[in-house]
Amino acid sequence: MSKRKGIIMTAIGAGVTYLMRNKQARDKLFSTVSGMMKSSSSSTGKRPQRIDIK
Repeated sequence: MSKRKGIIMTAIGAGVTYLMRNKQARDKLFSTVSGMMKSSSSSTGKRPQRIDIK
């Protein structure tokens, strides 16, 4: 594993550990992501756009 990949995996692991131990931070993250998902679906008409490639 490269050094950069190891650093990224360590950062992800630390973030997951923090969220597992801190319920308030976890709830805030989930509400933020949920809000972003709702706003993106309402701006596109609640349907994914179809793209035809020829």
